[in-house]
Amino acid sequence: MHKLFSLLCLVMLMVNPIAAQDFYCRVRINDAQVQISDKSIFRSLEKRLQEFMNNTKWTGEVIQTVEKLDMNIEIILTAYDQSSYEYQASAIVQTRRTIYGTNFSSTVLNFNDENFDFKYQEQDNLDFQDGSYLGDLSALLGFYAYYSLGLDYDTFGEEGGSQLFNKALQIANLAEQSSGRAGWKPFEKTIRTRYNLIDNVLNERFKPLRKAYYLYHRQGLDQMTKDATKGRKQIFMALEQVKKVFKIAPNTVMLLVFFEAKSDELVNIFKGGDEIDKPKAIALLSEINVANLNKYEKIRN
Repeated sequence: MHKLFSLLCLVMLMVNPIAAQDFYCRVRINDAQVQISDKSIFRSLEKRLQEFMNNTKWTGEVIQTVEKLDMNIEIILTAYDQSSYEYQASAIVQTRRTIYGTNFSSTVLNFNDENFDFKYQEQDNLDFQDGSYLGDLSALLGFYAYYSLGLDYDTFGEEGGSQLFNKALQIANLAEQSSGRAGWKPFEKTIRTRYNLIDNVLNERFKPLRKAYYLYHRQGLDQMTKDATKGRKQIFMALEQVKKVFKIAPNTVMLLVFFEAKSDELVNIFKGGDEIDKPKAIALLSEINVANLNKYEKIRN
């Protein structure tokens, strides 16, 4: 009977596979600027945030272990009030996507959120509920979960992440109404806000940049093991899509996000290309990303 029951369970799992979690996420809290004697609360918080990201089922997709999105979140504390449990912080959120047919990965998101403030006590629940605002931390992490998954899906299909971006937008709207904290609102002191991230990515004017993510990754990087020349050509075409956005909004946060993730990689990609194509790549990159002009000159060598 026991063997029969085990066999039935195995069959059920094969017919209805369990949807695995979406992330392999590591969370680190940098507390160097906070002078308190007992920092164990920060280590406990690291563990809770990591478990929250990795154990929450963000999508309905069946994800294999190798398909999990690789994610790093570093929270840099600038202040912590032990009486009010208020944390002042910034955060660096980075995700990496595996390149098809290789053991390498490519950075898709590398964003410095300058306003990652929250309130947290050790006894607080850390939950996520679709359509509800349950607190600072679940909103911050939920937003970046859906935003980063949206970008990842965009790399596999043109505008493939739209549904996930709309989830992030819902969180941003609820947080703007409920929290009042910086980062969720329009017209703030910095363009590095969550409001700008989601507003830009869903803006019709900036759709060429979303197409660029697809061309760059699926048609470019994923094809380079088969045909490196063809892959580089697709990546160059992706940059021409980026140029369309640069022409209408050179200071948009989406351009900043793209090049902070890709500038070093672009140097390596075109550095290995044909000599005749290198000046074209340098000229285009220097036009649309002046901040890294000196970096792109290394393509010549």
